[in-house]
Amino acid sequence: MPNGLSYPGLKCVLEFLEANKRIHVSSRCRRLKNIERCVPLYLNTLHFRQNVVKLNEITYEIVEREEEISNHPDIELSYGDILLGPDSPFYSRMYPLIEFSNEANTFVERRVQENDTDEIKDYVVHRKVIEGLMGGRKNIRVDKLVFEQCHSTILRLPSNFKVRINKLDSGDVNPEYLLPLIDSSSFPLKELRLMFPETLDQSIVQSAKKLFILVTEDASREYLNDIFKLPNRSVITEFTSLNEDTYSNIIDFWLNNKQVTGKCFIINGNKPRMTEAAIDLMKKYNGKMVKWNGTEFRSNSNTNYISIPLNDDFVIGIYAISHESWNHQIVMKPMRIDSFIPAEDFSEVKTLLEMKAPKNPRLIEELAFCVVVLISLVIVLFISVSCLLIILKFAPSSTQN
Repeated sequence: MPNGLSYPGLKCVLEFLEANKRIHVSSRCRRLKNIERCVPLYLNTLHFRQNVVKLNEITYEIVEREEEISNHPDIELSYGDILLGPDSPFYSRMYPLIEFSNEANTFVERRVQENDTDEIKDYVVHRKVIEGLMGGRKNIRVDKLVFEQCHSTILRLPSNFKVRINKLDSGDVNPEYLLPLIDSSSFPLKELRLMFPETLDQSIVQSAKKLFILVTEDASREYLNDIFKLPNRSVITEFTSLNEDTYSNIIDFWLNNKQVTGKCFIINGNKPRMTEAAIDLMKKYNGKMVKWNGTEFRSNSNTNYISIPLNDDFVIGIYAISHESWNHQIVMKPMRIDSFIPAEDFSEVKTLLEMKAPKNPRLIEELAFCVVVLISLVIVLFISVSCLLIILKFAPSSTQN
């Protein structure tokens, strides 16, 4: 029998094996586990939220179940105790489970080993899970690091834990608090998402090449000027809602400076109200309805947008996007003047014609796969039936005397 892969060969295979499969395989072999920890770990996404860590498409979640036991010290009879009734008493307690799931919602549960009498805390289990997945690694490379609703003030991580990342979604966490776990070679970040406008003066924010900011309507009044002053190459600000005055303030800033700042504003909300606001802006700033020109929105050739003159090379574009599962959006951003062509078809249009938001590419891939499988089954069935007919045609017929 062959001796198997050499040490360099094992390292090469493990390095390019999907992270969850690699961890699963190496956990069953001590020799592989020692080698695997020394090989760089590559992740598309590393996602943290309360009692949950997600590596790529696999989620590891700590949950609790209730059970009744009969051998707990609290229900043992001592001298002088009297048992009332024929049945022994039970002690009710919670016990932890690790729940494994994927994008297809396939669940597997595994109970955490514990003493019969001691209840183990969730945060202890969470630390052990992350230690088992990430502990002892010197090189972890993540494309996107995500934090979501981390209500706890303590993040349980292995000692000396650091990751090299390209993108960061800090959720409702101040990104400055995440600096200790991000390798310095990650900066400047390719992309940063945050929810706190009051953190805009931080170097991690201002050095990001692409910045996404989620802003409430109340915060928009206070931080709009700070957003315009950001030095980032691209800043996309998404408002949960916006009043009419702030719409005008955004347009006025662009018109007064006559400069393209790389800022884009997205407003979520009610379709009639936002569309009415966009039409009012067109009338107020001498804008006009125009038609898309170019490849960016070729699939939306029957839609339009509002063009407000900015300078000799750029206009302020305002257009609408519809989403199948949630609210409508109005987008406002500077665009090159050659992004549109005057369109007589839209000269009498009194409202914005929405374009459809891009669909989930994974859904398209899954549908395409299903179509391929279905066609393959039809071909196989056709060949089988054809062969059967040929056999029946040329087979000698049996006669009985």
